[in-house]
Amino acid sequence: MKKVLIVALLISGIINAQESGISSKKNEFRVDVFEAIMSKKISVSYERFLGNNFSTGINIGYTNSDKVKQDFEEGYINNMPKYEFNPYVRYALSKSASRYYFAEFFASYNGGDFKEIIRLIDENNNGYYATKVSNYTDIALGACVGYKMYFSESIAMEVLVGYGYNLTNTEKSPDKISRVGINFGYRF
Repeated sequence: MKKVLIVALLISGIINAQESGISSKKNEFRVDVFEAIMSKKISVSYERFLGNNFSTGINIGYTNSDKVKQDFEEGYINNMPKYEFNPYVRYALSKSASRYYFAEFFASYNGGDFKEIIRLIDENNNGYYATKVSNYTDIALGACVGYKMYFSESIAMEVLVGYGYNLTNTEKSPDKISRVGINFGYRF
């Protein structure tokens, strides 16, 4: 019985020591490998841990996918998102510092190209149709849920899924924006 108690205390001490080591590191930088592979989107994040299970950060994304460009040019889609800036606030739903679920609320400033077919009139008063490409920008609000785990107190892996809705320029911007990713990072 004493051996079991001693082993349990040692394991508890090791876990608490690992979590206090992680908790002392307040900054994290991450790269989204899922978006890079699936949609050729560059997405990087910086997160600052505030304590009391809260953190805040920003995610910056830029895409220049040939597949999306081709779909846009061939008329399968009428808007082509190019960039986004996503400030966020997170709350850890689990008590562990090394593995936990979280909820995230984010805002997004996003933009790209919009294509529409418009009717024009020439000098002989004849009507014809032409394609007009313009830029759009919009602001969205949304939420995510995710899971984060650490290896060796500094290497982070994170999975998150969430959606937001654009609010201001809905005639040109996509209705929904997504925050889906598998991120790897470094906490320091």
